Amino acid sequence: MPCRLCEADDKLEISHIVPKFIYKWLKETSATGFIRCGLEPNKRVQDGFKQEFLCPNCEDLFCDWETEFSKTVFHPLVSKQAHSFRYSEWMLNFTTSLSWRVLKYIQEKHELPHFNDSMKAEVENALQKWESFLLGHEPHPGKFQQHVIPLDKINSATKSLPLNINRYLLRSVDLDVVTSGKQAYVFIKLPYLLIIGFIKIDRPNDWKGTKVHVKNGVLGSDEYVVPEFIFDHLIEKAERSDKIKDNISDKQTTKIEKTARSNIDRVVNSGTLDALKGDVDIHGDKVFNRKKPN
Repeated sequence: MPCRLCEADDKLEISHIVPKFIYKWLKETSATGFIRCGLEPNKRVQDGFKQEFLCPNCEDLFCDWETEFSKTVFHPLVSKQAHSFRYSEWMLNFTTSLSWRVLKYIQEKHELPHFNDSMKAEVENALQKWESFLLGHEPHPGKFQQHVIPLDKINSATKSLPLNINRYLLRSVDLDVVTSGKQAYVFIKLPYLLIIGFIKIDRPNDWKGTKVHVKNGVLGSDEYVVPEFIFDHLIEKAERSDKIKDNISDKQTTKIEKTARSNIDRVVNSGTLDALKGDVDIHGDKVFNRKKPN
């Protein structure tokens, strides 16, 4: 197949759907040094989804934007060195490239059966606009906006939250393409970050402080306004993620515990334990007193 972006008939690279630096950080800061995928929770993995996707030129193009985002936003954010970040053109390039890649990948794999014909047409419009922008043929993506919401640990709550809410917000990668009512969007949940790429936005004025601008801007505003459905979606996703843990076999559970006990210092200083402590602060011992389904 040709390159998914520029359609060049060239040997394709094994491209990461979600940038490699995300999974590298997750492994380095985990309690065991390993990660697992929700599709196969009983299997350790070294990396995220990869596929022959882009030609070398387009892969290099994406790589430049990923590098800038990694060093300017992601690593300072997850290490708590900074809470606001000034960006330039690379930010919209990076977020658009990620939304495009996830949408293209999921469309090819699953064909979006939950989308009606009208929304499928919007998917094609979004892909074409994003491709044209990424290749430098358009000055901006138009109505197919990108929004970024920094996430942080929840220390207390006035409403019921999933038992794993902090582990989900801080330690998970989750991808989806969602349609509901009059809108549709690409949902990209990274550690400490949520990226929304709009295929069709219903009420753009309901979003404040999150839109990625074309030339420059600041990520990490003191004040965000985000529609309630985004929080509901995060909670629903966290609940699904928590249920996946019930599918981990007793054998793999023992293996995880043995690996953890072999390097207690690593566990104590891990991001895994930090996120778990956040869930214990909210829910107490309920986090541990779970019964697997029969």
